[in-house]
Amino acid sequence: MITLKRKKSEILKSARLFKTFIIACLFMGQAFSATTSDRYIYRIETMVVGAHDLEVAHKDLKALFCRFPDSLLREWISDSFLKKLSETASQLKTIKKPIDKENNLIIFLASTRQLFKLLNYINTQEVSLDSTLIKAVSKAPGCPAVNWREEALSRSFERWLRLEVYLRSRYAPTGIQTNADWRKRRVESVLQFVDSLDKQISHENFW
Repeated sequence: MITLKRKKSEILKSARLFKTFIIACLFMGQAFSATTSDRYIYRIETMVVGAHDLEVAHKDLKALFCRFPDSLLREWISDSFLKKLSETASQLKTIKKPIDKENNLIIFLASTRQLFKLLNYINTQEVSLDSTLIKAVSKAPGCPAVNWREEALSRSFERWLRLEVYLRSRYAPTGIQTNADWRKRRVESVLQFVDSLDKQISHENFW
């Protein structure tokens, strides 16, 4: 009888521990979901882009353009585009249903998709960042701070920096010029390149 009572006690104790464990897991799961929730916008090959990515892109591009006012990428991305990038990210988080196809928001999202396709393409290219450039980028008084990770540029900012370096090596190998006509021709070349990538790289919209 003593053994039987002990077994029942152990069973009840195990059941209580198991119940406590399940409840704890549920709370952890809810907390995790709350911190990682995102509104996904589209998939570009294997890269999924969400509202949070637009927020991060806005911060990284502001930091990049502050360091490189003559940026070739900057010629494509206007101040109004950059501002709307942040506003759209916030707006998407409040939309819980599919976006109406007639909504002007979709037109803007399509343009951001082109931008991320270009970023996706850069991930497949060999673009090196020398130590001198990284040092110059890290010390930029008056510019938004760059997030650091393990004494290296953060992955998100580094991708935009690599993109700028790639565009310069491809369209301005002898250096950036201030001549308006020269810049206009280079920007037209960049836009043609972007349009070409947009047709080549597959995507899936989630709106």
